[in-house]
Amino acid sequence: MLETVVSELSAALAAIRKGDLNTAGAIAQRLLQNNSDDPAVHQLLAEVALRRGEIARAMLSATESLARRPDHVPALLLAGRAARVAGDLAGAVGFFRRATVLAPERADAAFLTCATLLELGDPQAGTLLQRLLESFPDDSAGWSLLGDSLQHAGKVEAALTAFTRAARADPSLALALRRGTLLESLGRLDDALDAFRAAVQIAPESGEASLKLGLCLRRTGDVKSARVALERAVTFEPPSSEAWFALGLIRQDQREHIAAAEAYRGALDIWPDLAEAAVNLGICYQELGNLAEAKALYRRALDVRPDSFGRIAQALAAAPVGEVWLDVAELRRSLAGW
Repeated sequence: MLETVVSELSAALAAIRKGDLNTAGAIAQRLLQNNSDDPAVHQLLAEVALRRGEIARAMLSATESLARRPDHVPALLLAGRAARVAGDLAGAVGFFRRATVLAPERADAAFLTCATLLELGDPQAGTLLQRLLESFPDDSAGWSLLGDSLQHAGKVEAALTAFTRAARADPSLALALRRGTLLESLGRLDDALDAFRAAVQIAPESGEASLKLGLCLRRTGDVKSARVALERAVTFEPPSSEAWFALGLIRQDQREHIAAAEAYRGALDIWPDLAEAAVNLGICYQELGNLAEAKALYRRALDVRPDSFGRIAQALAAAPVGEVWLDVAELRRSLAGW
């Protein structure tokens, strides 16, 4: 009997690692029928429920597990994680602190305690943070967790430090992008470019990495390199309307209206209600001498974003092939009825 339970628990944990929560949940329910007093079964139920976002059920199952096996560290951490997601930060800290006392060697318990204290604004977080620096300097998952909490608390510089430490311990695409985004928000564009280039190097097939690099390059004024990065970004799956739109802006700035129109069409194919792309595509058609198609696109933009009217009126008057309307109300009616 015991061997069967252990085998079933192992199978459930393997399913969880694969992301197959349905199989894990079915095993847990089957075990519960004949092993309702087994704390490991309730712990399994709590894990599955937490991963499914069923927080109340996760908390109940974790509590049931702890009632049968008090001070079991994994169950304490499960209960704390459920409480934290539920917004009960004080309750979560209680579980995490107890786990830390019982298992001071566990990095996850210490980092969860510190992260939750930060979210509470508790000054004790600073003291614990120093201990983490000394005891777990290379725990990437823990430093990433702290980075999330620090960023949520608006401590951008501290969050950047945490993500940098996490990336140093275990470089990943996600961490490189997080670092680049934070550096860019701080105005440190050269450092942000280094982070986004690292992201591209880690995952050359990532459209998001190439997009972020291209947008940042455009901010620095390196339009040529930005265009290369964005043209690379639009080749990846899934396609990105943001990448197509940004590429359209660069091509349009370079007066390549046919190429810009292709990019804006790419953006609209993905996001048909992207009014800015419809307006810009209309401007490209105007520049190419096709006023009728331009007006059709302006109407499309107005249907989605009525506040696009001012820019459309300006565009109609500015292009070599366009119209100047002295009666703005009449222009609005004309576009609305087109």
